[in-house]
Amino acid sequence: MTKMFTFILLTFGVLLSVHTETLAAKKAPSKKVLFLAGGPSHGPGKHEHNAGCLILSKALNESGLGFSSSVVSKWPEDVSSFDDVDAVVVFADAGGKYKEEQLQVLDKRIKAGMGIMFIHYGVHPSKEVGQKYFTPWIGGYFETGWSVNPHWTANLKPKKKHPVGRGVKKSVLVNDEFYYNMRYPTKEECSDCYPLVTSPLTPERLTHYNNLWNKPGDDLFGKDVTLMWCRDTENQGRGVGFTGGHFHHNWAIDGFRTLALNAIVWIAGSEVPKKGVKSAPISDEQLNKNIDGELKKPLTQPTTKMINSMPPMLRPEKPEAYNQRAHYDLIKKMKAEAETK
Repeated sequence: MTKMFTFILLTFGVLLSVHTETLAAKKAPSKKVLFLAGGPSHGPGKHEHNAGCLILSKALNESGLGFSSSVVSKWPEDVSSFDDVDAVVVFADAGGKYKEEQLQVLDKRIKAGMGIMFIHYGVHPSKEVGQKYFTPWIGGYFETGWSVNPHWTANLKPKKKHPVGRGVKKSVLVNDEFYYNMRYPTKEECSDCYPLVTSPLTPERLTHYNNLWNKPGDDLFGKDVTLMWCRDTENQGRGVGFTGGHFHHNWAIDGFRTLALNAIVWIAGSEVPKKGVKSAPISDEQLNKNIDGELKKPLTQPTTKMINSMPPMLRPEKPEAYNQRAHYDLIKKMKAEAETK
């Protein structure tokens, strides 16, 4: 009888605990995230700002973490739209190309505690805007002549024991136009700026040299480079920069998507779950929704085999005097010569 009574008490206690947690979750204030999506720019399947934001927004809203997010394709007409926002995510070309008064709107909110994240081309403002706003907000930015923008296969490694890496394997294999060698402040200038995701960089994994290749980028072969970083300070909202996002199909890679979602939850001031932000798998059908323009071929989720089979591009001999057209012409010439042999 005593054992039965004990069992009933334990069962009641568990049910009461679950009920209490459910009520607390329902009463918990929701976090609001605003995605600022840029317009079309690179052709279907690339720089899919709106479609990418919609995928991340939907995942947040369905995460069960009390998030309410929305996507807008242009700067809100009423700046009061930012007043109750916990985090803004900018996925747009050239840092959003915002005017000074718009940057000041963001600056005021960030200083008041709003988090901010820039994705892919979003981390590449003008040098002046980068120095004045991006460094204080997120701790770094893409600087033309210093940073580089090749396509390459990275093994994304999240910072150990950091919330952004929760639920993510030791590394995530992704081929993207991962910018690297951002213009970062020194430790003395920003003690609360640090890398969140890094990857080893080797020439064998570089599949496409783009227009901004240079010697500083070439000098980093054989080292780990930073692909996601942050500024984490108590004096304002958290800020994150992430250089991935060129190829839309990469959002279907679970670890890639989870890193972005974890970062958004973190800058919004919420606790990232121990197993990371859970989201439903992205089907090929979902990948092909909301695309800007007509695709020549439907998008599919990249597989490990597909990524590993991508051949490296010929490495430029003189990165300090790199000329993209001349380099591509050389590759065509070498290919033609090989075919005639």
